[in-house]
Amino acid sequence: MRIRNRSIINRKLLFLAGAVAAVAVVRSISKRKRRYSGMKLKRSIEVDRPASELYAFWRQVENLPKLADVLTSVENIGGPWSRWTIHRGGTQLSWESEVTVDRENEMIGWRSKEGAAVETAGYVRFEPGRNGTVVRVALEYSLPAGRIGAALASIFGSRPGAVIQDALRRFKQLMETGEVARAEMVGSGKL
Repeated sequence: MRIRNRSIINRKLLFLAGAVAAVAVVRSISKRKRRYSGMKLKRSIEVDRPASELYAFWRQVENLPKLADVLTSVENIGGPWSRWTIHRGGTQLSWESEVTVDRENEMIGWRSKEGAAVETAGYVRFEPGRNGTVVRVALEYSLPAGRIGAALASIFGSRPGAVIQDALRRFKQLMETGEVARAEMVGSGKL
């Protein structure tokens, strides 16, 4: 009888230890940062303006469509959340992002909401440069499958880094001169 009771107690302890281990594993997995298996891009440019001005522009998310033609709108929807919308080739796509890091005049970090149509994360840093402020942008994103993914792929094309670099060039022009130079089509369609 005593051996049988010990066997029952050992099984209960083993079951309890297994349950505790399972809870620990689940907690560990849920605390991990999301990983993006898609594109990872990093670009930088030096802008002849103080970090405080550059940070203030980026922190107003509504300004960002001025930098990238792919963005139809970015709107602040309260707290750290914003809604990003792109429209291209008859396809419109929106997702929500959260500001995850906000260090005034130094860095803004973000990531898309869990389960968003576009998984994205990134940051913009403002660092002292030789003649102003170095602006560094890092962006990670995973394109969804199907029609939405195909539309996004056509937006970013074969050189997705060029979209970021062009946005940084526009940002530099806008912050240093107050406007963005754009080529206009005239009459016959020639520049």
